[in-house]
Amino acid sequence: METKDLILRNWRDSDAKALYEMCLDEALRKSGIDFYNSITDSQSAIQCWMNDSGFKVIADKRNDNFIGFISLGGMNRYDGYMEIEYAIAAPYRNNGYAIQAVKRMLDYGFKEMNLSVIAAWVRSHNRASISVLDKCSFTFEGRLRKHARDKSDTLCYSILKEDWERKSARQTATRARRISPI
Repeated sequence: METKDLILRNWRDSDAKALYEMCLDEALRKSGIDFYNSITDSQSAIQCWMNDSGFKVIADKRNDNFIGFISLGGMNRYDGYMEIEYAIAAPYRNNGYAIQAVKRMLDYGFKEMNLSVIAAWVRSHNRASISVLDKCSFTFEGRLRKHARDKSDTLCYSILKEDWERKSARQTATRARRISPI
């Protein structure tokens, strides 16, 4: 899967060092994403993810450098309801990569996986991730007070397939109006 700047690809054993190094970042650890304490732990996790079609490496399209990861995973709700998680390594933040990756995974989730709902849970202090969800048209659903293990609040977001389809149709119509001669 591709975006303007990224490739969302399957995991490789060679991603273990970059994953481990990303997990050393204190901001990532506070975000609530699972992290790994050694390259060996990272390698073990990657072995589980290699054949998971919903769990991808975010890589730079120009050079295949590891930028982060993104996943669509089950929440034990019902078929068609999944949670999205993503993380960008510190040197690559604030370049719009998370937004590109999330939008591409929404396309994949709704078109290829035929999902009905994609949810996201984010800690209330994670302003960058909240901004990504807002820019990707997620709806704020509510706040779970002192829900996270660090006793911070968890914010719940979701996007429904029909909302995504309406937004996609509007974007296509807007592009067509810009291109067609008057």
